[in-house]
Amino acid sequence: MARRISLAIDIGHHLMRAAQVRPGGPGRPARVTATMFERMPPELGREDAAGIGRRLAAALDAAGVSRGPAVFALDRSITSFKRLDLPTTNPDEFADMVRIAVERDLPIDSDEAVIDFTVVGRSETGTLVESVTVPRRELDRIREIASAAGLAVGRIAPRCHGSLRLADPNEPTLVVDVTGEGLELALAVDGTLPWSRGIEIKGPDGGPPTAEQLVPEARRSWISYRLSNDEVENPRLLVLGGEQAENALDAVAEATGLEASRFVGDRRVKADADMRGVWPLVGLLLGAPVSSMVDLASPRRPPDIAARWRQRALALAGLAIVAAGIGWTIGNRELTGMRDLEADLKGKASAANTEHLRFKRDDLRVGHLEAWTEIRPDWLEQLLVVAEPGMRRGGAVLDEFGGVLEGGEIDYDDRKKAFAAVSGVRLAIEGEAASFDHAAGVRDDLVGDDRYVLRNTSGEARGGRRLPHPFAFSLRSSVLDPGDDDGLTAAGGSTPGGGE
Repeated sequence: MARRISLAIDIGHHLMRAAQVRPGGPGRPARVTATMFERMPPELGREDAAGIGRRLAAALDAAGVSRGPAVFALDRSITSFKRLDLPTTNPDEFADMVRIAVERDLPIDSDEAVIDFTVVGRSETGTLVESVTVPRRELDRIREIASAAGLAVGRIAPRCHGSLRLADPNEPTLVVDVTGEGLELALAVDGTLPWSRGIEIKGPDGGPPTAEQLVPEARRSWISYRLSNDEVENPRLLVLGGEQAENALDAVAEATGLEASRFVGDRRVKADADMRGVWPLVGLLLGAPVSSMVDLASPRRPPDIAARWRQRALALAGLAIVAAGIGWTIGNRELTGMRDLEADLKGKASAANTEHLRFKRDDLRVGHLEAWTEIRPDWLEQLLVVAEPGMRRGGAVLDEFGGVLEGGEIDYDDRKKAFAAVSGVRLAIEGEAASFDHAAGVRDDLVGDDRYVLRNTSGEARGGRRLPHPFAFSLRSSVLDPGDDDGLTAAGGSTPGGGE
């Protein structure tokens, strides 16, 4: 079933009809499960859409018809059909070209009309379409009725399209539908509807028209077609209807000159219900290609070319957003990783800096100790220097020699990146001289040596054990770097001599 719709409804001026069909399966026919045929109360006006909808709901409930999306049928008398030969094969151009062609002949404002179409045939250079036009007010009325009845409008289509699907697609057939409140004629050829006509006829007491009313209109309509178009000369005549079809069959056949038969059923449908006046509704529920269906509730519209560009722009924007999101995610992940790495490196750098400072401190300590321990005065050289005046002058004997290394300062030279030690030695010598002049001469020689500062620590009295004049001197001197040649000049510079 098309669009899974199983309910068809026809709302006339005085009658309401409905048919519900259960779809069949492979090899199994569809089944008509319920039908409804109801006369409207005389007091219920056509403009009272809400009242009609409530009446329809009550009638459907009484007939056991379940609710759901429904196909609503339109009388042929309120629809306009037109075949158009479009000079294009591009489907995107069909809707606009159909609307332009139809609006030229509309008796009403184009805004008040709804247009749909189906493709009938194609050629190398053009396309044959059939348009269907209906006043918008008729569709609004159907929607109001459906809303009041609690129904959803699944589709709105001409009732004659249901008759078309009951005709033999392999044989031209003139379908005469007398099931409604008037007369509908539809010429079916190869599954299409090249010609159709609807005439509204009021029967006695608002019921279906009588045979006497149908026959003249059928003859007039057929003659009108033959005079305007002789494409099909002798189609088969098929009459749809209840008791009126039986009464009008022979008269219609005689009036049209065609071989007539009454429709008795379709092999695709199993009818277990009262089929009075509902066969065209069942035809609307039979399966058909979507391209051959008219739906005035949702007519075909021209494609929105700008929408394609919008879709492309949105797609590109979506791709850009996705790419940006992926880039942000990757970048954020890398940033987090870099921050973790930064924190790790900072931790390592802090630990390494602490270790470096500890190493530098230890290195300076070692350098300081090495600078201190490298202060090694040459005591023998010192002895030779202080003993040399006595040996050179004669008349003097050196009895004792003693030396003490005096602590000094260790300085760091930023330019040389090395430690420099400033220290000194204190020497004490005692001896005896043959005379006071000999003792004074030794002292003068030592005082004259600017490497020493001399202090006399004894008196000028006699009393030597070997020579009569004892002497005792205290000398102070700076200590040289170990690399100096004489081992006597101070590492921090010379010290001027003098005597006391």
